[in-house]
Amino acid sequence: MVIKKIYNNNILLVEDERQLEMILIGRGIAFQKKVGDRISQDRAEKRFVIDSPELTSRFAELVKEVPVNHLELACRIIEEAQDALEVKFSDAIYIGLSDHISYALHRYKQNLPLKNNLLWEIRRFYPREYEQAKKALKTIAYYENAHLPEDEAGYIALHFVNATQEGEEMQTTIMVTETVQDLLQIVQIHFNTHLDEKTLSYERLVTHLRYFVHRLFVGELAESEDDTLYEQVKAAYPRCHSCVEKICEYIQMKFHAQLTQEEKMYLMLHISRVTDRKN
Repeated sequence: MVIKKIYNNNILLVEDERQLEMILIGRGIAFQKKVGDRISQDRAEKRFVIDSPELTSRFAELVKEVPVNHLELACRIIEEAQDALEVKFSDAIYIGLSDHISYALHRYKQNLPLKNNLLWEIRRFYPREYEQAKKALKTIAYYENAHLPEDEAGYIALHFVNATQEGEEMQTTIMVTETVQDLLQIVQIHFNTHLDEKTLSYERLVTHLRYFVHRLFVGELAESEDDTLYEQVKAAYPRCHSCVEKICEYIQMKFHAQLTQEEKMYLMLHISRVTDRKN
């Protein structure tokens, strides 16, 4: 591999024989090296592919502003999270999470905690990512002697979630979380009940709503294939149907989108399951 750019003694931008760019991170990996030298990627402790000029530019800005120990700390947290959650994150997380952790540590030193208004929802909708994020706070405390508040676990969890959604924007992840919360509120108010979050049916409903909202955002709502089945479900679960109609009004008002009968049918079935178990 050929060195294209040296950010500091520990970080390089290299290019392989296929002209694929890659960031290499490792203690002293760039020591006494210069642009144009060849280097083996085996010397790197961490490497990730740069798939766009924009990402390269963002990384260059990050290296200027973020201490290398914060970048290495983020890399450690990301690797541990990938193993624990059994996922492969988008490489963009190395930029986003490194920047967030560095800024969080800066705010900690200035005694300027940042309130996370979505913390409750994050705990409920992304429990595995949230638990791993709490472990990340322990890692940060160990290496930086900084005991960040629980609100930061929520922010880190959202970075984990965001990085599994094919690199979508963080704002989209936040919007999905807020929208799912709104939809659950509609269900609970309609049935005048409090859903049991510990049940499998509740977990299935939340999972369905998350993917449903994602499909809504990208314009990939399920096509209606069998109107007869929709009519049967509608007749069997009239209260669920009226609840789904309220959801349709909310979606129309907030996103100016209309649901297909198939999407309505799936919603009715999931709502029926969770409310039947409650009753």
